[in-house]
Amino acid sequence: MKTDQNNTIEETTIAIIGAGVSGLTLATFLRKSGVACVVVERRDRAYTETRQRAGVVDARAVKMFEHWGLAEKLLSGPVAQTIDYRLNDSSHIFEIVGEDGSPARFCTQQMLIVNLLKELIDVMAGDVRFDVTDVIIQNEENQRPQITYSNASGSHELICDYIIGCDGDRGVSRSSIPDSILTKYSHEFGYAWLAALVEAPVTGHPIMGISDHGCVAQLPRGPHRSRYYLQCELSDGSEDWSDERLWNEIRLRLNDETIKNAMVHDKFFVPLRCVVYSPMQYRNLFLAGDAAHLVPPASAKGMNLALYDIDILAQALLSALQNQDTAALENYSDTILPHIWNYQDFSVWMTDMMHDAGDPTQHGTFRQMTARARLDNLFHSPTAARLHSEYQRGTN
Repeated sequence: MKTDQNNTIEETTIAIIGAGVSGLTLATFLRKSGVACVVVERRDRAYTETRQRAGVVDARAVKMFEHWGLAEKLLSGPVAQTIDYRLNDSSHIFEIVGEDGSPARFCTQQMLIVNLLKELIDVMAGDVRFDVTDVIIQNEENQRPQITYSNASGSHELICDYIIGCDGDRGVSRSSIPDSILTKYSHEFGYAWLAALVEAPVTGHPIMGISDHGCVAQLPRGPHRSRYYLQCELSDGSEDWSDERLWNEIRLRLNDETIKNAMVHDKFFVPLRCVVYSPMQYRNLFLAGDAAHLVPPASAKGMNLALYDIDILAQALLSALQNQDTAALENYSDTILPHIWNYQDFSVWMTDMMHDAGDPTQHGTFRQMTARARLDNLFHSPTAARLHSEYQRGTN
């Protein structure tokens, strides 16, 4: 390490931008393999640990953590995964069974983040730098890449062999790639979800509700809280959704007047869309997770697609660094993108079914009835149920 007045120059093997689930998972795998890496994150550790995130670890990701010998440390334990698909007054419990007939297992994303931070920083003494600003990427041809950033101690230059962009849809990583290199593929659904974190637990199964008044979901966020998702207009904002309206709509869409108002901790709006950027690499910069692709939350696949990226990328990096074989790194995009497109198809199918089967004002009664027929197949066709389980487990 060199220090030039207030500018510190360092070297590492891999620089990771973003301490979300993908960045922390990759850093943990690399640290366990003896590869030097540094993670830079614009938020502080407390925010990273407490920020509420959607998603659960699917069966494929569980096997990945088992392969790395980290499942017992990082995952919260076996939990049978079920979904209560509600259509107006009818409740249908769908159980996602494993390949051997056993229940699928999962861990919430928030608990995974907390456990990753504990394992990487407190146990492995990994290098995660919080509260950084002004991150700039230099990724010139035939030169070692580097990132510059600032924090409370001054400005820093970090020279490395590879940069991994895990900093989400609006991060600096993807924006550093020239527009002429990237192709963006996107699909807009034309509506949004209102997401509300409330002080009320899920008392039965997680709910995916369909009604003539619109889609509603309730998913667990710890032992005492849950997050409700309600279909809304793209133009809606907080001024359109008072707490009273929120609870009235929940009761209406679930046809349950026994639901009591509870404290609402936060609300935000999520436009439903699918996005894929190709390629997912440029020179010595590689993208993972939301930096490269987005899926609508109805499919619950965003985090697991990020973990798939990291599984493939970690193996490719180790092959390059330990065996001097760069073939897997060079083919990273070609390896990842077919899987991403497969789950984009599932996400569109799932999102369309959940919304078209409800309020017919969106796409008409014909689409409503065909979507309800697809939903009905999950409970009457073993083939449809098996395929749905495979997608939910992440094994398709």
